[in-house]
Amino acid sequence: MIKLDLFLIFLILLLYLIGFYTAYGITLVNQKNLNSGFNFFIRYIILNIFLPLCVFVILSFIKWQTLKKLTPFLFFLSLLFLILAFIPIFKLPGQNTARWFNLGPISFQPTEFIKFSTLLFLAFLVPLIKKDKDYLIFSILVIAVISILIFKQPALSNLLIFLVSIIGAFISIKFSYRNLILIGLLIITLIFLSFFQEYRIKRIIGIIKGDEKGIAFQLKQTKSAISSGGLLGKGLGNSDFKVIGIPLMMTDSIFAIYAEETGFVGSLFLISLFILLVLKIFYKANQAKDESKKFFAYGVGCWISAQAFIHIVSNILITTGVPLPFISYGPSSQLSIMASLGIINNLENS
Repeated sequence: MIKLDLFLIFLILLLYLIGFYTAYGITLVNQKNLNSGFNFFIRYIILNIFLPLCVFVILSFIKWQTLKKLTPFLFFLSLLFLILAFIPIFKLPGQNTARWFNLGPISFQPTEFIKFSTLLFLAFLVPLIKKDKDYLIFSILVIAVISILIFKQPALSNLLIFLVSIIGAFISIKFSYRNLILIGLLIITLIFLSFFQEYRIKRIIGIIKGDEKGIAFQLKQTKSAISSGGLLGKGLGNSDFKVIGIPLMMTDSIFAIYAEETGFVGSLFLISLFILLVLKIFYKANQAKDESKKFFAYGVGCWISAQAFIHIVSNILITTGVPLPFISYGPSSQLSIMASLGIINNLENS
C-alpha cells in the first residue's frame, strides 16, 4: 500500500491555490478579451490543475520497476516530437520557431516533456554509466543532441533549465567532475552562441532602446507592477496593472501581478514555498538508497528551482517566456512537473 507524502501534497496544493486565485483575478477583469476571459479560466483549471493532478495521482501508484520498462518508450517518443517540431507542417500557424508541436486542435511544447523523460532515462542508466565508459559517452551524446535541438528552436531559458537539472542530478551521485566539465563546456558554448541569434540581438537592442511597443514595454510594466506592491501589496484581487494590461499576464508575467497584490511579504512567502518544496524533494532523494532514484529526484529539484528562479528574475531583468510552476498557464510544463512529483511521491515505496 502506498504511503502518501502529506507534506509534499500540502505544498503542491498550496501553490496551486495561489495560482488559482491569481489566475481567477486576471481573467475576472478581462471578460471581454476572448483570449483571457472566463472560458480561458476554465481551460486553466482543466489543463493546468485538474489534468496534472490526475497525472500526479496515477504516477504516485506506479512502481519504479514498471517505470523502468516504460521509460525508453517515453524518452524516444519525447525525442521524436522534439525533432518533428522543426518540420513546417507541425509548427503553429504564423510561427517560425520550433518550440511547439502542433497537430490540429492539439499543441504542446516537446521541450517540457523531454526534461522529464531524459532525467528518467538517464536515471536508469546510472548503474551502467558508472561502470562502462561506453554508456557514459552515449549519455553525453544524448545530452548534447537534445541541447542542440533546444538551442536551435531557439529556447535558451529552457536549455539552461534542462542542463541545470542534468548537472544537479549527476552531482548528486558524486559523478566525476572531469566528465561534468564536458557538459559545462557545452553550456558555455551554447550560451555564447545564443547571443548571436537574431531574435536575441533584437530583444537586447529593444530593451536598450526602450521600445515601448515591444519587449521593453513588457519589462517596464512588470517592474512597475512589482515595485508598486510595496511591503504588503495592494490586496488580493486589487492589481491595477492587470486592468491596464501587461503582455502575457497568464504566462510570462504572472509573478508581477501576484507581487503587486501581495507585496514583498507575499512574494517572500511564495519563494519560501518553492524553497520548501525543493528541500522536500532533496530530502526524499537523500533518503533513497538507490542511486537512480537519487539522480532523478535531485534533477527534478534543480529543474523546479531553476525554472522558478528564471521566471521571477525575468520579471525584473529580461523576459524569457518561462512559466512559473503551479502559477502560470503552461499545461505542457505543469504536466511534466506533476508527473515527476508523482514519481517522487512514491519514491520510497517503489
